[in-house]
Amino acid sequence: MPVSDEQKRKIEDWIKSNGRNQYGDSPETIYAGGNPLFDEMSPKLKDRYEYILERNPQLKIDSTNGNGK
Repeated sequence: MPVSDEQKRKIEDWIKSNGRNQYGDSPETIYAGGNPLFDEMSPKLKDRYEYILERNPQLKIDSTNGNGK
């Protein structure tokens, strides 16, 4: 499911206010292969915002009323 512009703004604000890296993880996080978006089972990269929402479901916005879950 595509991530709305509103959700992207909320995620970016959360990253900045919580001192997270670009993937929403602790800045000290080291990733095998250098990128957590790489899927070893396919040549595709996972969407960065979808990755962040999977790991931080509290950032999801209820599409029916615009409020966070």
